[in-house]
Amino acid sequence: MKRLLRRLFKLGFASILLAAAVYAGTDSFAKQWREFIVGQLAERGLHMDFKKLLLNPFGGLIAKDVRLFSDAERSHVLASVDRLNLDFDYGKLLEKKFVVNGLDLSHASVSLPVDDAGGAQTMITMEDFSARAFLREGVLEIRQAEGVLSGIHLSITGMLTLPEKKADDAPKMQLPNLSVSHQMEVLNSHHRRIQKGLDWLHRFKFGSVPKLRLEVNGAMDRPLELVARLFFEVSGLRYDTYVCEDLVAEAEYNAGLIDLTRLYLKDPTGQVNASATWRMGTPELRFQMTSSADLPNLAQAFLNSDNLREIVFYGTPHLALNGTWFVDGPLAKGKRPLIATGRLDCGRFSTRGAVFDGLEANIGVAPEGVYIRDLLLKHETGTLSAQALSHDTEGFRYRAVLRMDPNAFLPFAKMPQTREIISRFQFNSKSNIYFEIEGSGPKADLQECLNAGRGELRHFRYRGVDLELMEADVEFQGPVMHFRNGKLEREEGVGQVAHVHVDDREKWVRLEGIRAGLDPVAVTSCFAPKVAGAIAKYRLPATTSVEMDGIIYYKDSTRNDFEVKFRHPSGTGHYVLMGEDHLISAPEGHLVFKGDDLRFDIDGRLFGQPMNAKGNVDLAPGTNDFSVAVKAGKFPYEVFSKDMPFEDVIANVASKGSTTSFDIRSALLGGRFSLKGSLNERVQPEPYQGELRLDGVSLPQLAQIYSKNNDTEGDITGHFRFEGKMNDWMALKGGGAAIIVNGNLYTVPILGPLTPLLGSVLPGTIKGYNVAKEGNCTFEVADGFVVTKNFEALTSVFKMALSGRIDFIRDDVDVTAQVRIRGLPGLVFLPFSELLEYRGTGPINNTKWSSNLLRMDNDKDDRAPPSVETMKEAQRISGEATRKASPQAEPKRPGSIFNRPGGR
Repeated sequence: MKRLLRRLFKLGFASILLAAAVYAGTDSFAKQWREFIVGQLAERGLHMDFKKLLLNPFGGLIAKDVRLFSDAERSHVLASVDRLNLDFDYGKLLEKKFVVNGLDLSHASVSLPVDDAGGAQTMITMEDFSARAFLREGVLEIRQAEGVLSGIHLSITGMLTLPEKKADDAPKMQLPNLSVSHQMEVLNSHHRRIQKGLDWLHRFKFGSVPKLRLEVNGAMDRPLELVARLFFEVSGLRYDTYVCEDLVAEAEYNAGLIDLTRLYLKDPTGQVNASATWRMGTPELRFQMTSSADLPNLAQAFLNSDNLREIVFYGTPHLALNGTWFVDGPLAKGKRPLIATGRLDCGRFSTRGAVFDGLEANIGVAPEGVYIRDLLLKHETGTLSAQALSHDTEGFRYRAVLRMDPNAFLPFAKMPQTREIISRFQFNSKSNIYFEIEGSGPKADLQECLNAGRGELRHFRYRGVDLELMEADVEFQGPVMHFRNGKLEREEGVGQVAHVHVDDREKWVRLEGIRAGLDPVAVTSCFAPKVAGAIAKYRLPATTSVEMDGIIYYKDSTRNDFEVKFRHPSGTGHYVLMGEDHLISAPEGHLVFKGDDLRFDIDGRLFGQPMNAKGNVDLAPGTNDFSVAVKAGKFPYEVFSKDMPFEDVIANVASKGSTTSFDIRSALLGGRFSLKGSLNERVQPEPYQGELRLDGVSLPQLAQIYSKNNDTEGDITGHFRFEGKMNDWMALKGGGAAIIVNGNLYTVPILGPLTPLLGSVLPGTIKGYNVAKEGNCTFEVADGFVVTKNFEALTSVFKMALSGRIDFIRDDVDVTAQVRIRGLPGLVFLPFSELLEYRGTGPINNTKWSSNLLRMDNDKDDRAPPSVETMKEAQRISGEATRKASPQAEPKRPGSIFNRPGGR
């Protein structure tokens, strides 16, 4: 019987449970109990709502689609949960009181709403969230709350005091001077910051799951007075190329004050230690930080700034900062939302290809500007020390001392003009650099600042010129520079610079008061390299005194207007005329550059006599036009391998286009000499043409030049009109005439050896036979030969007629001479006239004569004489004027072969 009753009891109990389960799943149960439970929870300070309520067969109730509100009016949702287990007291339920003992979440999804500034709403969602919370005596105790928040393992513990509220209680203010809506706005701003923090963390990749532990304590009806502690840690954090081995953060929230007690970061380079405090609702966050980590990658990873990416540190940089960061308000929107001071120390590093040995500086940052104090930049060539202030309204100011090679800053120069100026300097291990400068401008850009200072450089090169010292007062702004009170030193001397003004926009340099006892090419190269090239042609001594003044346009020479003076009382220079290099003693010159025109006036001593060269040169590219007038007291010039002593020379040479013309006059061996003509440089080999004249040139002096053993008398007058090609004697063609007066014909070359032969034939009683009263001829030059057919010499007793040719290329003579006795003795010697015909052969200085009667032909290999056509061409060049030159130079004389046919 007992067994039957026990079975009936179990069956009845099961039926009751089944009926309760069926009833719990009906809408009637959910509606009736939902309103009852919501009301009971509201009395305990928990303002909830849910769409569905189910009875859990294993105990408690299951609420689905739960929303937790901040107030009884349910105007602001604090959180949403997809399902929530309510553990209630069944005994109290029989007393018609619903007392929740605990809240249980199992793998639930919890969402926190976030309203952005535009009014749109997003959710912060915690997945797989499980928690156990107990309600005892007005306290909600949270235990074992764990979930996943945006990939972060989140665990929460804490104790929250629930508000005591009855239906007839007067409403209480949760916070003085703060409305509920204001509190919700503050909470929503917290949610937005949480969302931003989560979005920021999404930039990183993690080697392990980040862990976030949160402990919360306080009263739920005063959320802004809660006390919370946070602990965050992660290993293997990565962003792009940056790797963080460990990241730990510990923070505390207490009644609106957030205190980041510890932020620790460790990477392969070093570590970061930081702390901060912030009173919520205020715009200022106070912080302090020390770092020895990888600054470039750290800045990019955590501050989203790649300004340091181009820097490579070979040692560990150390940075210390403390100050205030503006997280809200107008200052937070500025480009520098902080006030901070600190110090940076780092060892060797490189940037943009430049390697530096170290950097140290005290720094300060404020919303209105930045200052740098005691900056010291180290380089293998020296150091740079500086102080600087950049202010948004007051502009930029700095003061610096440079003791290092400025070429290290080439990669940082923005303007090509700046890079070009810096690259002019070349330094070595012996160089010494000191440049003190200060400046100011609208912003931190030296190109826009007005900069001034003084520099001193030793043992270096400027534009390829070696200098022992360069010092000057310097002022520059952008491409405009001034150098004043300058001094240059080289091994040979010292130079002074009053003012050099450079405008690199207009591409000109103005020189004032350049006075130097230095190499003129070197000192000119410092300011005007192209002008230095013109001066270099003179090869002046290094100690030449130089003066320079004027303006030089180094990109547009047509606008040049300056002058150069040089002088050396004891040295020598060089001057090139007609392709010959001439040494000038005590050179002194004045060069004036006007556009592309160079006017020059040069004095000195040439071959011991005064010399002056005056003229102008066209310096325009692609031209070689010039004109020069040279006066020289003495000017030896090589003629047929012997120096001819020209004196009182006046030479006018001009070149226009491809044609060079010349007009040279001088005294020569007691007479006069002139040479006029032109040279065409367009054709190769260069053709030339001209006319040479001699007037009363002494034969004795001429003979002494070519044969010191000859003793002759008289003088020679003549001219030669010619054409030819440079360095080609075979191409020389032309003709002319010559007159010899009062000459001892038989002591001159060629005719001299004929004297013994005539002495053996002519009567010894005829004295003075060898003194010619006159001699004249015409001649042609072609194919390397001088050809004459009418040379005639007259003495008081006889006359001589000579014809033949002289090969001046091979130094070979082949001429025939006939002697005829004048007057009555001539009748006596007429039968023997063939005995007075002679042939001369051999070199000019040693001609061999023999009688035609006794001469035997030999097999001598003579060079072929000019052809008939060639001779006609030479006669054409000489022209009729040449043929008449001898008679018109001197009155016709009786007995001349020019006016007496047959010569009788």
